[in-house]
Amino acid sequence: MITRVMDEKGWALSTLARRSGLSTSTLHSWKSGDRATGSRGPSPEKLRQLANGAGLTVAEVFEAAGRHVPTAIDDEEERRFLHLYRALDGEDRRVIEATMQAMRERQKSTS
Repeated sequence: MITRVMDEKGWALSTLARRSGLSTSTLHSWKSGDRATGSRGPSPEKLRQLANGAGLTVAEVFEAAGRHVPTAIDDEEERRFLHLYRALDGEDRRVIEATMQAMRERQKSTS
C-alpha cells in the first residue's frame, strides 16, 4: 500500500512521513514487510495517521494491514453506551471492561 500511495501521488517516502507524522524508518519497515513494530503489526493509531497523511480512508489502510476495520459509532450510540456504563457500580464496570477486552483480543487473533 505504501508503494502504491507513493507511486500514485509521486511522493518520496519522506513526503509521506512528513504528511502522516510517522518516521521514515517506520514507513520503510512497513513498506519492506518488516513487522518490527510488534507481533501484531502497526498500532491502530499509527494506521490512522497513515490514512490521514495519505488521503486514504481508515478502512482502506486497516484492510491493507490485515486488521479488523473499526466501525464508526455515532454520537447517540456513544451517549447511550456511556449513560448505561456510568450507571453501573465499580464491579460491574470491571466486568464490562474485561468482557470488551476479551472481545477485542478475539478480534485481533482472527484478523
